[in-house]
Amino acid sequence: MLQELIAALIVVAAVAYMAWRYLPAAWRRRLGRVHPGLAAGPGGCGSGGGCSSCGGCGTSPKAVPPASSGARRQFRAFK
Repeated sequence: MLQELIAALIVVAAVAYMAWRYLPAAWRRRLGRVHPGLAAGPGGCGSGGGCSSCGGCGTSPKAVPPASSGARRQFRAFK
């Protein structure tokens, strides 16, 4: 009985998180009037525009990919 209750609580929490994850940003803002913590999106920034909207989670803009030497490498499956 206790195991079924714990499993049901886990399922309810997973469904609630999934519903929150895909909830439209306008609805999240509306819920933000009830409690300010509810206005933040799944990423926590509250912009609703995705991870790259604020640049807080992305890589540093100073990161430069390594320059290629111009030679092409070939992949060989067998020796």
